[in-house]
Amino acid sequence: MTARILQVIRRADRPLSKKDVALASQVSLSSVSEHLDRLMNANLIVKSSIGQSSGGRKPRLYAFNPDAGYLVSIDMDTENAKVAITDFDCNIKAHSNCLIDINDGPEKVLDRIKEAVFELLAELRLDPDAVKGIGVGIPGPVEFASGMPISPTIMPGWDRYPIKEYWARYFNCPSYIDNDVNIMALGEYAKGLKFQANNVIYIKTAAGIGAGIICDGNLYRGSNGSAGDIGHFDVGGDVICWCGNRGCLEASAGGKAIVAKARESALAGKSEFLLGILEKKGELHLEDIALGMQRQDSLCAELIRESSVLIGRVIASIVNFFNPELILVGASYSEFDDTLLAAIRQGVYQRSLPLSTRNLSIQKSILGNQAGLIGAAYMTLEQLILNSINDQEDVAIL
Repeated sequence: MTARILQVIRRADRPLSKKDVALASQVSLSSVSEHLDRLMNANLIVKSSIGQSSGGRKPRLYAFNPDAGYLVSIDMDTENAKVAITDFDCNIKAHSNCLIDINDGPEKVLDRIKEAVFELLAELRLDPDAVKGIGVGIPGPVEFASGMPISPTIMPGWDRYPIKEYWARYFNCPSYIDNDVNIMALGEYAKGLKFQANNVIYIKTAAGIGAGIICDGNLYRGSNGSAGDIGHFDVGGDVICWCGNRGCLEASAGGKAIVAKARESALAGKSEFLLGILEKKGELHLEDIALGMQRQDSLCAELIRESSVLIGRVIASIVNFFNPELILVGASYSEFDDTLLAAIRQGVYQRSLPLSTRNLSIQKSILGNQAGLIGAAYMTLEQLILNSINDQEDVAIL
């Protein structure tokens, strides 16, 4: 119950009185007082101000304390890791990017990220003991309860690697690991949408394609943590996916597929711009397609449009099944936004039932490339709250 009351205060858009908290949590005033005292003792809430009187004494107002500690937030991709230090309200205090190669294996990659974390702590003049929790998003399936990657095909050497134990070597606090799309969905829900939409699907389009699902205001992970893996929906075709099957969405519309098509088309003389890059560097990357969009290269625009149509077909099936109120689309590069959204909207509205799209909105990501960092911090604090308050004890242990 103490954790529940803390969540009520934390999610509010203004300081709350005891009466406000009692109404929102459906707990008696006397019981609320006890829980508020415990949260005050744990420094998780503060007396914010004095409210307006409704006839008697002016009420004290309570607010979440963002300065109760700091969190380490990490959002990993296959070639890059974003790292941040945030306060307890998930506000980023310092951040950096570091280049990684996921194929180097967990120890080498995590050592590089750890160096970046300690550099940020030094920049903020913070002791490692000030860190109360660590949140990590990785580009592969995660068994959330254990925090272990499970058969992550694009992460060789990471299968069942104990990431939590790695961070325990350097910090005296818990760590929590989740799929990168899940933390992006949480970041958008908490900070981008400010809890104003309760049924949301966040779509990540990058080297891989995935979905984070907010259902009735909670992240839905499924029974083992693999919910939202839409990259392996069958969209037809004969392309072999890295999972071993044919016709997966990711194999036809993911970043690697787009780059492969771009290379083939460039060599066939369909894009002087991409052919020039290929001859100069010997290879193409998704960022080259984004640059081509900036330069109004017709092939780059067509490749993104074709991929987006396929993604839209899959999202249409999800809309018919789940009936969300909002779909947020996050792309690797902002240059993709307009083309991507237009094609996805077309696919969804053509193939979804009228009732499922009556109040549906499809928008681009609100937080952009910070969604994962903010979401990892939010996930961490959520778990700290749920796991650290024991109603059999007098105070929280944060």
